[in-house]
Amino acid sequence: MPSREYGTLRKNVGNLRGQFLNFQKRLDGSYSVHELTQCRAFITFCHAEVEIYLETVASKIVTAAERHWHRHGRVTNAVAAMLAYRSQKQLSLPDNPTEQGRKSKFETLVGNAISAQRSAIKGNHGIMPKNISELYLPIGMTPNQFDEALLIQLKNLGKRRGDHVHQNSQVSLPKVRDPFDDELQDIEFLVDEIEAFDLLASGLK
Repeated sequence: MPSREYGTLRKNVGNLRGQFLNFQKRLDGSYSVHELTQCRAFITFCHAEVEIYLETVASKIVTAAERHWHRHGRVTNAVAAMLAYRSQKQLSLPDNPTEQGRKSKFETLVGNAISAQRSAIKGNHGIMPKNISELYLPIGMTPNQFDEALLIQLKNLGKRRGDHVHQNSQVSLPKVRDPFDDELQDIEFLVDEIEAFDLLASGLK
């Protein structure tokens, strides 16, 4: 069953479609400047919704792993991954195991790794494959769990969003494809692809 976060993503994308693509499809492609501007806004806001979804789900996994660690004192796959990817340095072992310093205690290492991953999520800006690596590899998702089609769609939306927000309208508006046959269809396909990802992410602990 899809997560609440995925349901929110799908609902918000639908609302954005109603708000910004509130004009008729034109078979000859003769969309007005206003309509193309509306479509550009639709792309930009959909990108934001996908980014929020990815960050929220990653944060939820970190919180659940941290809670499990505090309650049971056992390392889950997510905690183990954070230790592997977010530990800042290799620590030397003490000559006497009873004299271990606070900074090198296992509990401290776990806490630091979790804090580092939280910081990475908070500092995330984007939905490109590099962003997905930073968000999800350190919480236990394995390389073979990432669907290539999903990564391509995320990369394409990230690039299109960048084309629109980092260039003026004279340059960016001509790059807007057909709002319904191309832009909307690609975003709806991406949202469908995210559903399978969502089911995988829900199993991370």
